[in-house]
Amino acid sequence: MSDTIPEHLRPTIFAINELMMELLYLLQAYSEADMESVLIMLYVTDATMRPFMQAPSPEVLTAARPADAIRGAISRRMIAEKTGLSRETVRRKTQKLAKAGLVLIDADDRVRSAQRLGDESVQRMLTAGHKAVVRYVQRLESYGLDWRAL
Repeated sequence: MSDTIPEHLRPTIFAINELMMELLYLLQAYSEADMESVLIMLYVTDATMRPFMQAPSPEVLTAARPADAIRGAISRRMIAEKTGLSRETVRRKTQKLAKAGLVLIDADDRVRSAQRLGDESVQRMLTAGHKAVVRYVQRLESYGLDWRAL
């Protein structure tokens, strides 16, 4: 092990840490959920959006509610595997998230995110998240780092 590290590592981890804390805070405040539930929502949102965001059509980018046929879903078992949470914890927390209208559970017991991007509160939270990312870039630049080169 070397006695030195590349000079960009410490500023980068500091900026990433700051960004992650801010984004998690925003998600937690928006959802009024605990961190385990926030983690579940992140995996559910990824599984829901990934199929149509791989090569998004212009229509899907502006549709408030893309068709369910193009939206993905994830099993509770897969959520448990990805998060390291017990299946019972995932079952309990997804039920609570569904009751709050943040996720949907279909007849096959698969979970997908609720379609709430048209809601002003969601848009405000996402705008705040975007501003956090901009601050992350500014933080890196304040240390003389080019975020595109890292």
